[in-house]
Amino acid sequence: MFLALSMVSAVHAGAVVGAEYVPSGRIDLAWASEGQQSGTLVAEGDGMLVPSLRTHAGWVAGQWGVVGGLSMARVAAYTTTSDADAVSVRAAIRPKVEVRRWLMDPKPGSALFFLHSGGFAVFPAVAQSEDSATDEEVSGLTEQAEEDAGRIRTLGFTAGLGAHMRWSNGVDVGIKSALVFSRSVRSNAKTQTVSTLLRPETSLTLSYWF
Repeated sequence: MFLALSMVSAVHAGAVVGAEYVPSGRIDLAWASEGQQSGTLVAEGDGMLVPSLRTHAGWVAGQWGVVGGLSMARVAAYTTTSDADAVSVRAAIRPKVEVRRWLMDPKPGSALFFLHSGGFAVFPAVAQSEDSATDEEVSGLTEQAEEDAGRIRTLGFTAGLGAHMRWSNGVDVGIKSALVFSRSVRSNAKTQTVSTLLRPETSLTLSYWF
């Protein structure tokens, strides 16, 4: 019994917070030059919702850990004239959860390696209105808003591996690579378009273990 208790007490359990930096590369330049942005400014691939510098927080117990992050973006325009008021809002919220499995006990003082997999979703919030719009114009504004919501709405998954060095003071520096898959669906009165993307991603990480 005492042996079992001593083994449990030796297993690390605690919170971890950190940041990841994903350098821009040729894929970002190609994406922009080909005009692949959504046109809403707040979708997954537009750069505002998912910046190069990202933060996360989570919990580690033994060789298992769960971390999560949350990002938001919003673009709004309010136009007032002598005849009417117009409102255009495009917003998104993106929660992400990732499970990590270390290949050894994540003890400080040595190089550590882990596998990771996770998922994320982008939820849109879209509004479009104009006081003086006719019924036909209201229908067009509604259709545009629904199409933009489809451009923003995304479901994705990630998987990969990482390596890092953890010191006894809690500071941790490493590198993480992943394959990122995302899928979105947008539609209007005539067509429905399903878009998928599979891309590599490499990030530099800085964490603190409590």
